[in-house]
Amino acid sequence: MTSIETLEAVERRLSSGDIDCYREVCDPGSVFIMPGMVATLTEAIAGLEQTPPWDEFELSRLRCIELSDTAAALSYHFSGRRGEQTYEADMVSTYARRHGRWTLMIHQQTPSSVS
Repeated sequence: MTSIETLEAVERRLSSGDIDCYREVCDPGSVFIMPGMVATLTEAIAGLEQTPPWDEFELSRLRCIELSDTAAALSYHFSGRRGEQTYEADMVSTYARRHGRWTLMIHQQTPSSVS
């Protein structure tokens, strides 16, 4: 699997609200930059535990930039729906390869549409 395929699969699991995936994939010191806040992994997981998962979501316009043999960034557009609520954002996740696997270090969201 290429880096983009691997990282896309990880992002899909994270987007589904798979809390175990967050614990497996995210570095304990990872940072989540979201609208109105900068969160730690613990804070991000606490937020997920209080939020229902998306009814449906789509990742599009994926682009993977390999920064080095051990670092990569995946940018994409996210579209999601939860009941009547919709959310669209441009996102980027930066990963470091550690112990033979990709580890999420930084995730950033810039909303493009919320309703």
